[in-house]
Amino acid sequence: MAIHKKIVTTDKKIKAAFINLVNEKGLNHVTVKDITETANINRSTFYKHFIDKPDLINHYEQQFLNHVNHSLNFDKLENTLKEHSREEIQLRLYSTINQIIEYIYADFELAKALIGPNGDPYFEVKIKRMLDDILNLDLDYIKGNHMLNKYIPDDYAHEIVVSELLNIIKLWLSKTNPESPQKIAEIIIRTRYLSPHDILGVSEIDDNSFQK
Repeated sequence: MAIHKKIVTTDKKIKAAFINLVNEKGLNHVTVKDITETANINRSTFYKHFIDKPDLINHYEQQFLNHVNHSLNFDKLENTLKEHSREEIQLRLYSTINQIIEYIYADFELAKALIGPNGDPYFEVKIKRMLDDILNLDLDYIKGNHMLNKYIPDDYAHEIVVSELLNIIKLWLSKTNPESPQKIAEIIIRTRYLSPHDILGVSEIDDNSFQK
């Protein structure tokens, strides 16, 4: 029991040091030496927990992605698409997104370090793929395919929507007094069904005006 507590304590020290250093110096400039000195542990102690710095980063990022994938449970969601109404699907998607946001909120400082401006840009790519999977599930149900519209190429349309969702999360993480997870989940769900003009409260523009 004492050994387990010591491991947990060391893990917390390493994590706290990592978060502080990423925010202070940026992920690329953080070294194992920085972490051990800030956490006040020996290098040998660090290497008992992680192989190297990339292993530490991968540990935190994979932990996040595994939790999200478990929350999504795509097989269960796909069955839900077939068995329930659109309103029920929207509630399920809201619940799923809320779980993801709740998880981020529970480890807010780590998420801010990884996804923030000083974090890992490759992690953003992984998160965008995850958000794209959610988007595709929604489109499969509503339209029967992943095509967003006939005016913008599919890859650009997906990039616009997924980047918008990720930017909402990044803005939330950057706030000193962030909104509740429930509020952010609600905002994300609302943006799924509103046009930019709807979101900004702008009245509809006549399509003919683009031809003048």
